[in-house]
Amino acid sequence: MITLVNTFIVLPENQENALKSISQVYQEVVQDYPGFISARLLVSNDSTKITAIANWENEEYLEAMRNSQAFKDLHNEDFLKSFVSIEPNLYQTTLEFVASKPSK
Repeated sequence: MITLVNTFIVLPENQENALKSISQVYQEVVQDYPGFISARLLVSNDSTKITAIANWENEEYLEAMRNSQAFKDLHNEDFLKSFVSIEPNLYQTTLEFVASKPSK
């Protein structure tokens, strides 16, 4: 499994529209793509960042999705204008920790 952590830098007034655009990509393309496992979208409290954390079976599936026409169609000029920058990074899980006692 690999994890894509994609940080989208936005102006605070664009965060809501940017989140809608990112959500659209996940709903219309990513969630049904072979090799996709799960994702979370996080918004920063200062409204300047959106972070997408997506788990994939392997990098080949992720690259195939990124190269799909449906993905490219949604990454058009309207999509990109909501962002100051986009910073994607791939990670391998090295260690994972879970709570030993559930909180009450």
